[in-house]
Amino acid sequence: MARPNPQNFNNNPIGDSAAGFMDGLAKALFYGGAVATVIGVGILLYQIFGSGTAGSEAIEQALKYQDYFRMSALWGVLSMSLGAAWLFWGEEVAGPIMLIIGLALAFAQAYMPAALGSGVNQLNTNAVNFLSQSGYPAILVGIILIVADVITRARIRMIEGAKAEQMKYGKGMKEERDVRDVFMGKCWQLPYCRKFVRERCPIYHTKRTCWKERVGCMCEESVIKTAMEGKTLSKDMVAAAKFIPQNSKLSAAAKAERCRQCVIYNEHQKHKYKLFLPIIVVGVAAIYIGLRPVLAGVIQGGLQTIDNIYKGVTLQNGKPVDPSVQATSITGGTIPYNEIILFVLTLVAMAYAIKVLEFLVWKLKV
Repeated sequence: MARPNPQNFNNNPIGDSAAGFMDGLAKALFYGGAVATVIGVGILLYQIFGSGTAGSEAIEQALKYQDYFRMSALWGVLSMSLGAAWLFWGEEVAGPIMLIIGLALAFAQAYMPAALGSGVNQLNTNAVNFLSQSGYPAILVGIILIVADVITRARIRMIEGAKAEQMKYGKGMKEERDVRDVFMGKCWQLPYCRKFVRERCPIYHTKRTCWKERVGCMCEESVIKTAMEGKTLSKDMVAAAKFIPQNSKLSAAAKAERCRQCVIYNEHQKHKYKLFLPIIVVGVAAIYIGLRPVLAGVIQGGLQTIDNIYKGVTLQNGKPVDPSVQATSITGGTIPYNEIILFVLTLVAMAYAIKVLEFLVWKLKV
């Protein structure tokens, strides 16, 4: 997946101007948002940790202007996220980074109140809530970038298969239109099988596949020579099998490497990818739906364990908890942190499962 660029506008002056304008606008959003984010988040953090011992008059005065810093943090993160989405479109790490930043801010309500101790007041309570709200735009943009990256890479793989530079045998060949492209079909049922070769191909008459025999019309000279000479082969499967070339000069590993660099085998791999991609997506979704209560409970237990360890280390056990802090806590709060974490982990698991599929199909060529 590549970031939009002037080439997408057919290199016309209007398209170039539009792309240049969008680049400039994205940079302005990104850097302007970054400045607003630093100011807003910085002030909110100061109000969280620096107002515990402040007097009531000072807190009342600060509350009058706190909403400005809330908007600075929220709109700053939104602006920076939108700018980053355009500028770093196509970068695999852009989505995860935005997601991590968003989650770190959104979960402020879970870990910030414990750091306040007994110095809880209206100002720092509001600041924690506002800081949490400012993370939502980054989470949304991060999820969009991850999903868009997965969909785009999957679409490219299904259409193009392996990269062109990985092809050696049959590179530049055009698809033949006289054969139907059979899903998960044999080599002679795929678009690159040439009719004049197929009629004199022993693999076709034996109903086998070239990648299993390790010889074929793209890599073995004798197959092409037989077709060019117009030799007639028996259509009997047993008799035709005797004409399948046996190249003893190459090792099994060398023959396997020829298959990996062949356009016909690449087409076969595209079919494999199309077969397993929906299975992975549906499988991960089914695991999420079927095991959601169990997995959410496991995550909740883990969060409670971390919370108990933190309270024990910081001597917070047994101390009275402010109701406003308890409302957003991990153990008794109203925010389903475990469900949010589970959904994000499921999304990340699906993305990496697809990457594993790509590695197996396009790198190892299994």
